[in-house]
Amino acid sequence: MRTSQQLLKVWLFLLAFISAAFQTAHADPVWHCSRSDVQVADASSDFTLAALSMEREVIRVALRDLYSIYQGLPVQMAGGLPLSACMVRDDSGVTESALRSIGAKLATLKALTSQSALNKHNVFVVADESAMHACISQHHPAIGYLSKATHTEAVGPCF
Repeated sequence: MRTSQQLLKVWLFLLAFISAAFQTAHADPVWHCSRSDVQVADASSDFTLAALSMEREVIRVALRDLYSIYQGLPVQMAGGLPLSACMVRDDSGVTESALRSIGAKLATLKALTSQSALNKHNVFVVADESAMHACISQHHPAIGYLSKATHTEAVGPCF
């Protein structure tokens, strides 16, 4: 009898542990970029001004640039505009997970310490995902991460 009670306790403990692990687990964040207006010629007609249309495409960012900006290094886009980065100030591990996905370390960003030092490096800290979306839109050209792929006129997945 005692062995079956011990076995039951072990199973209950394992079930509780697995349940807790699934409740705190989260999906890997999806990297998002701000969109730019791009002129595209309509290939079906002769090249005229009327054949040009505007499309909103996400900015092109190399993984090296993505890594650099989250390490506090300045990154210049084509045309000389500085790239901005947005990050969520959280304790849930989403930021750490996003940075780990590109090989960056949260400790390096924390070493920049103050909000003003981060802003000087074009890194902006926001409170949550809705603020992340607004940050990416507002600080164009900018990058950030969201929990799921989101397509809007101002923001879209980078990769």
